[in-house]
Amino acid sequence: MKCIFCKSDTSTSKSVEHIIPESLGNKKNILPKGVVCDNCNNYFGKKIEKYVLEMPYFKSLRGRLKIENKKGKIPRVSGFTINKDFIEIDFLKYGDNRIEVIYKDDQSLMSLLSSNKLYVPLIPEPPLNNVHVSKFIGLIAFEALAQRVSLIEDWQNDFVDNSSLDELRNFVRFGKGYSIWPYHIRRIDGENQIKYCKVSNKYLETLNEYDFLIPDISTIEGETHKVDNLYFVMAIMGIEYTINLTNAGLNRYFTWLSENQNRSILQMEKSEFHSNINL
Repeated sequence: MKCIFCKSDTSTSKSVEHIIPESLGNKKNILPKGVVCDNCNNYFGKKIEKYVLEMPYFKSLRGRLKIENKKGKIPRVSGFTINKDFIEIDFLKYGDNRIEVIYKDDQSLMSLLSSNKLYVPLIPEPPLNNVHVSKFIGLIAFEALAQRVSLIEDWQNDFVDNSSLDELRNFVRFGKGYSIWPYHIRRIDGENQIKYCKVSNKYLETLNEYDFLIPDISTIEGETHKVDNLYFVMAIMGIEYTINLTNAGLNRYFTWLSENQNRSILQMEKSEFHSNINL
């Protein structure tokens, strides 16, 4: 087997790859050993995922929603007192909605006690035109596509040899070809998406979901289906992220949105939108 990113041999690789990081609530969508080599897995964890997860938006989001990291810890959220003294807030894992405030000195404590107020900046969404966010979305898109086609026999060799994916592959893994790969973000729902499931008779929370969109009919060259635009659409806690796997263009996606009243494919029934190829 070969790594889907660096194309090196993975016969000795031991690590599995979470398509969306565990620190964003993903426990199920995992690529097995050998799909991504240990070197690439370590690189993505240290150079892309860690950087993004420590961004103010994601750190605050994870804290507010009490999403644990791999070590079972919930990140602290930064805030300040009425006198602009810096504090940190722990959202406690168990029990009611009480919080724990970490202050640096007596002045901060007196500010809290005298006013009985603290302030936590609300960051509405991740930054636009950020290279780390761009690589992060591209990484998830690439691995999600590998997951989707993994039911096909001998899929991995075909996936590695697919030159139409090399531009995104090289950008995500090696930073080559583009200073940034364009992506689109927008809010499509609230952070908390708890819905009642009749089958299980339980209330379930959706932390993340994703799908693919091919807005145009593929062309056939020999036995190969050629797709001009393959979009990956993902939602994490109500924010939708879209990226094009086959090229760095978003224009056709914007046209598709206009044609479909700006609705997300993630909020449509499967019969309402058409993927023109079996992925």
